[in-house]
Amino acid sequence: MFDPYVIPGTDVLKNHLGITDKVLLDKAEADITYLKLLDIDAWFEDKPLNYETLLAIHEYIFGDLYPWAGQLRTIDIFKEEEVLGGVSLRYGETSSLAEQIVAILDELNQVSWSEISLEETIPLFSDLIAKLWLIHPFREGNTRTIIRFAGLFANAKGFPLNSKFLRDHANYVRKSLVLYCVEEAPEKGYFLKIMGEAINNF
Repeated sequence: MFDPYVIPGTDVLKNHLGITDKVLLDKAEADITYLKLLDIDAWFEDKPLNYETLLAIHEYIFGDLYPWAGQLRTIDIFKEEEVLGGVSLRYGETSSLAEQIVAILDELNQVSWSEISLEETIPLFSDLIAKLWLIHPFREGNTRTIIRFAGLFANAKGFPLNSKFLRDHANYVRKSLVLYCVEEAPEKGYFLKIMGEAINNF
């Protein structure tokens, strides 16, 4: 399948830095996004928790790297997931990405979070965040964007989420999301566990 996001003849994403080596790009991406995530709260703490803000978060984190930062992907994606033996999840279809995102954000914003206990909050919030993540609206950077949005959302709704804790366990978070979102026999416990720890250990 043709991928307009990569440099022709390679698997390296087109980028503002002119990097053509995947290892070097991965390192540059890790370094740049780490710094961006350190001060992102100051930029977004007063923003509405909506579709436009989600796109703006992605643009803020990845805008120095990729020309398509903050834009919905235009191709369907397949990712070989290690924890699934190389099988991919079924990510959101490009024809309805915006509608899917808005539907989940509406669900998130309709919950009266201040009126329910943490025991109720953790599974409900985790489930909606996992559904938002499964849409995978961007060509790259979905986990970092969705988890950061989750942190901003939680803080605004009064149940602070320890984003540093989740960032320090980024590999675990992503693998647990994959297992949570498997259509047949999902294993939800791993993601619920780390989200519970991130909420309770703020």
